[in-house]
Amino acid sequence: MTMRQAQTYLRRHWPNLQVAALGLAIGLTLFLGVRAISPHPGEACTQLGQIREEWEIGMPTQQLMCVATLDGDLRYDHMILPPPKKKQPEY
Repeated sequence: MTMRQAQTYLRRHWPNLQVAALGLAIGLTLFLGVRAISPHPGEACTQLGQIREEWEIGMPTQQLMCVATLDGDLRYDHMILPPPKKKQPEY
């Protein structure tokens, strides 16, 4: 394909390519934005016991809790919850 053919092709199909490029740009911005505002394990936090949710696109949210490390720093870490209790059948 010569340069002139490529220019002609691009001019003819630009509106369709522009929509696809815009869709990719919006998707990438959403992905990076959600990832940037969500806390991650090991990041510093400000209040002991604070609970936040870690968001990952395509994954279920996970709760993070602000915990104290042995060094005295406050960091987010995954919560460890006890398994739910089974209800006893009533007779």
